[in-house]
Amino acid sequence: MESYKSLRRKTAGTHGLIVGLVLTFMALLIWLSDIEGSRGLQLLNWAVVFASVYISMKTWRDRFCNGFISYKQALGYGVRVMLFAAIVFAVYNVVYYNILEPESLQLSMDIIEEQYYQWGYSEERIQESLELAESLQTPVFQAITSIAGTAFLGLMVSLIVAIFVRRESDPFKTAMHGVQPEEESNLNQE
Repeated sequence: MESYKSLRRKTAGTHGLIVGLVLTFMALLIWLSDIEGSRGLQLLNWAVVFASVYISMKTWRDRFCNGFISYKQALGYGVRVMLFAAIVFAVYNVVYYNILEPESLQLSMDIIEEQYYQWGYSEERIQESLELAESLQTPVFQAITSIAGTAFLGLMVSLIVAIFVRRESDPFKTAMHGVQPEEESNLNQE
């Protein structure tokens, strides 16, 4: 039989793959429809993330934890799911920024540079900052920051969702598990 930890890892990986693919699909849909920055889409994206984490946690609780899960267990499972989703989404981000829309990085740099001028930074400080930012735009660094950002998002979402998914078992029933009731004990002695 499979151990609890390996089952949890495999199930979280499967759920994370699904969540990552859904996030990637939504990002592609937004990019293809050219409606980036829409407030409604941002809300829809958040709703999808919350719903995905909720469904993943609830499925784990009901199918593999006999309907009971502590807050800590739910939180840990949600973070695992989002870590796997972050890896999938990082692949999309690297492809997006390096193949699909490489000019979006330059656009971001231009916006940052303009903001620095508005803040009154010196020319030298602006150039140093932009050179540093440009040196960090490698695919590996993009993947690392994407995974870290999405995993952090997953932690924040899991902190909230775990409140609603947790279901503690009855401590009395847990403590009395395996103990025979008194009537049965008396019958066995006769």
